[in-house]
Parts: sequence; C-alpha cells; structure tokens
Amino acid sequence: MKKKHIYLAMMLALMAGICACGHREEPEIPGDKPYEEVDRAIAVNTFAFNVMNIYYLWKDEISDGLTVWQMNDDPIDKVKRVRYKDPTGKDIDRWTVLTEDLDEMKKSTQGVNTTYGFDFKLYYTDSSHSGVCIVVTLVYPDSPAEKAGFKRGDVFTQIGGKAMTPDNYTDLLYDGFLYAPKCTLTDKDGKSHSLTAVEMYENPVLMAKVFDIDGKKVGYLLFNRFTLNACYDLVEAGKFFTSEGIDDLILDMRYNNGGYVVTESVLASMLAPEEEVKAGSIFETSIYNDILAKAWGEDNTCFAEEITFSDANGEHIVSVAGANPGIKHLYAIMTGESASASESILVGLMPYLDVTIFGEQSHGKYCTGIMYSAKDWYKDYDEQLSDIQRSRGQKYADKWGIYVMVARYADKFGKTPCMPDGFTPDYPVEDNPLEPYPLGDPREAMLSAVLTHLGADTGRSGRSVARTAARTFAEEIPLERDPMSYAHILLK
Repeated sequence: MKKKHIYLAMMLALMAGICACGHREEPEIPGDKPYEEVDRAIAVNTFAFNVMNIYYLWKDEISDGLTVWQMNDDPIDKVKRVRYKDPTGKDIDRWTVLTEDLDEMKKSTQGVNTTYGFDFKLYYTDSSHSGVCIVVTLVYPDSPAEKAGFKRGDVFTQIGGKAMTPDNYTDLLYDGFLYAPKCTLTDKDGKSHSLTAVEMYENPVLMAKVFDIDGKKVGYLLFNRFTLNACYDLVEAGKFFTSEGIDDLILDMRYNNGGYVVTESVLASMLAPEEEVKAGSIFETSIYNDILAKAWGEDNTCFAEEITFSDANGEHIVSVAGANPGIKHLYAIMTGESASASESILVGLMPYLDVTIFGEQSHGKYCTGIMYSAKDWYKDYDEQLSDIQRSRGQKYADKWGIYVMVARYADKFGKTPCMPDGFTPDYPVEDNPLEPYPLGDPREAMLSAVLTHLGADTGRSGRSVARTAARTFAEEIPLERDPMSYAHILLK
C-alpha cells in the first residue's frame, strides 16, 4: 500500500480553490456562552470542517451542509448531521464520527478494551415481548467471563438484580453493564454472577482446526477482528494449515465487524493463489472523491509476501512466507455483524478464488476511513493559520480526532459486489447461539451447513442444515453499536 501524503492532498485542495474554515472570519461570541466553550467549538470545527471538505468520500453530495457550517456549532453533532444521507434523511454513511478522545478510539480498534470478555445478542423472552434477555455468543480466553464459567448460549435476564424489559433494557444495558466497571448478571435459572471488567487484548484469532472429509482436508478459522496484532497470529494459523496440507478453508467471520486494511492484506496474501502473491497482483482498489483522486492518483493495494506498516510503536514487517496453504476454495460464514474488512477481503479475493458464502446477509459497509487527529491537522496547517488559530487549536483540540470515510473499496476491476446492502449468502443459514454447540463444533448450525455441503456427516440427527433448532425465545433485538465497531481503517 503506498504512503498517503495527507499534507500534500490538503495543499492541492486548497490551491484548487477549496475554502478552509480556518480562513473564515471569526464568529461573534454569543453573550450566554463562556469564551472557553466558544474557543473550543471554533478550534474543533476548524479541523472538522476542513477534513470533511477535502477528504470526505461524499464531499460533493454534502455541499449544502458544508456551506452552512458555523464555527460555534456543536462539532460532534454537526459532523453527524452533515454526513451523507438519503433523500428521507436516513444515514447512508453511518460510520464517520468525530471524537474528543482519539487515543481511546484507537484503543478500541486495536482489540484492547476494558471488558468482561464476551460478546452477546439480545432477544425478547417471549412472543408478547414482555421481557428481554442477553444471550452469550462468544467468550474470549482468559477473560473475566471465561473465568466465571460463561459459555456460548448462556442466558441472562437481569442486570443488577433488575429484570430487563422493553422499557428499561437500554438504560440497564449501558449504565449497569457495558459502561460499568463491575456488573451483576442473573441467569435464567436465577443464579447471580458478578464480574469486574479488566483492560485486556481480546485476541480475535480464536480457533484454527482441520476437518478430514473423505480424505480431503478442510481448514476452519474462527476470526473475529482485523486488529494489527492479529497479523502475527494469522500467519501462525496459516503455517499450521500449510503443514496440514488443507485443500479448502472455512473462514468464520460471523461476528467480525472489521478493522485495519493492513491486517486484511496479510490474510488476503495468505489465501490468494501463491503465483498472484509473488507477482504482486492487485488485491483491492480505492475510489476517492475528485480532490483526492487528483492528488493521489490511482491507488491499489497489492498482494505481497511481506507487508510493511507503521504505527505508534514503529515500523513492522509481516512475512507470509510459509503461511499460504494454496487453498482451492474459500467458504465464508457471515452474518449482519460481518462488516468492512470482512466484506472487503471477499470482494478483493473473488476475481482470484472460488468463494461461497454461508449464513446471513452481511452488514454492507463498503467504504474505508482514516483516523486523523486534530493535533496532526494543526501541525500540517501550521503555516496557513494565524497565531490565534494555532494557539487555540493546540489548547482546545489537542485530543480530538475524526474517523472519516475517504474511499469506496473495490476489486481489481473497480467493482464492489457487497454495495450497498452487503453480501447475500449463497446458502442461507441462521446463527443460533441458543443451540447447545460451541463454535467450531461440527454440529453447530452454520459450520454444519458448510461441512454437510462438502459431504461430511455432522451428526445433526437428520435436521436440515439450512434451519437451526427451534428457539426458546422470540426474535432478536438489533443492538445499536458504536460506529467504530464497523471500522475499515487505512493507515496514513
């Protein structure tokens, strides 16, 4: 992936006549607002406006919103209101977001969280929707949840001793669980479990195993997030599959909602035909707005035997030598939680590899963003800013940042088959964590569907693999997630 010359792009855009709100007249300070509050708003809006006005993928589509941007607007709310929407006002871009703590945002994308160490879904407890419950979908090793004995399929109906209902579950979920350092969950049998959240790295490379189907070896990789650290664990999994001589791979990304393009490139270079990797063939293309297209030119990500990237800890080189098993067919397991890099990797591999998708409709995050700090922006623009603008930015915007959509990803032909609503599976299968089988068990519905398709007897007692076992509870309740949960991040 070639380097992104952010400063150059900004300067080219400015020279092309794009207005920068840093050059606008200073706004009058409302009499009912303290100077510090207004200065902070001006400092952050100067940064946010310029980034949206130059980098944003849908810059032309939001031109009306850019025109009426005021320097004393609430900047977080302003970005949310300006980002691209359909004619009814519904967000098409649900992911661009401004934050007052970029370091904390970065931490969440790297798999380091203060967490209890398990993922879950929400369900109504009955057809009349009188109650709500938490159902565990996945437990991370060495987490508080694992140490408490949690497992996939566990059901909790109370938080802090209060039963969840349609009226109170949101407050209980966020105040008593997700954003609480400690929680008490009561299971469906009335037993209480107390947990204390810890800061830990949730390793997303959760399982690598091999199935033998009539002499044919099929690998299974359970992969939950494209974190930077995952690069190395993915390579180890690839070396294991290579040593086992697998023919095909089942890539289970049912809860994988994205991450870094670099990590995606590592995995793609392990799965693509080795001759294409050695040739450095195009894996993915990025399609920008007109300003960035002129500044950066054609931008392709290519397969590579060595992938180099830099982060806060310095420069890293990831080698996939010995980690490409030479698979003939890729079987992907996906749900509505499969987003961004999980979709993008399939888009880029489809011209080179037979790909079959099992599961549910994927999320439909077909764009790529960058994380850009206000601190860096004010350094880049140092010579173009007045003394007061410079000092204001350094004082009030230092920790702020933005995750902004800059590109649509596409295959080597410029096509994005998961746009706009995600991939439709070739073989629909429902994910049901209430089944009594852990992930990786050949009897688990989604994995069983793939293995049965490949000719294996998975021991599901004759049930159709296109259907899951009858649920004890009613339908799932969609959980509104932070936009950064669906990140597809291009390193600058």
